[in-house]
Amino acid sequence: MQEIMKNEIYREEIQMKSQDFYEKEKLLQEESNKELPPPVQTQIKGHASAPYFGKDEPSVTPTSTGKTFQPGSWMPQDDKRHS
Repeated sequence: MQEIMKNEIYREEIQMKSQDFYEKEKLLQEESNKELPPPVQTQIKGHASAPYFGKDEPSVTPTSTGKTFQPGSWMPQDDKRHS
């Protein structure tokens, strides 16, 4: 009977300690969140190994990215030369 009472008291102590720890940890986390600046939103524009990385459209000049080579694409000539 004494052992059962002892175990119950021990469980209550452990619960109180865990609750105290949880509250302290929560306060510490709130303080650290105040000190940190908000995360910066990154803008993803493509993959670095993509042949058109950093460009909006393909160009006439050939490009080389990493281990790949992308030949220049054909573009129609301006109408100014035909007249």
